Amino acid sequence: MAVELNIVAVSKRVPWVEDLPVEGPDYSGGTFKMEFRQDPGDTGTALVTLNNASAGSEGISATYDADYADPETGEAFGATVFLFHINEATMEGLAVATPTRSPVVLHYDLHVTPSGGTKFVLCYGTFTYMPGVVQ
Repeated sequence: MAVELNIVAVSKRVPWVEDLPVEGPDYSGGTFKMEFRQDPGDTGTALVTLNNASAGSEGISATYDADYADPETGEAFGATVFLFHINEATMEGLAVATPTRSPVVLHYDLHVTPSGGTKFVLCYGTFTYMPGVVQ
């Protein structure tokens, strides 16, 4: 079942790097695709597309941690940890709002195809980025 997860990037002037631990199966050998668009249902070219990539590169990487510790409770459980990365140049290439001090809200969903499995939507929601101050 897909989960709504709204994301905020505090500035379009730095790379956006975020991790998402997902309790349960090992998806690290899967295929990933995440697209960012102005509106849900847009059929043109996505503003940003993230696909499988190695950690530290623009895209999505995933590792499985059988002993992942919940940061709040300390409880250990198996989790796939997704790492999302959008380079600074890509972030800076995104449009600013009118007026320029306003945040921009995009929409995304994340498709996961487990190794040998069926593609599904893991999460979806808004991706809001702030214009930032430092140029």
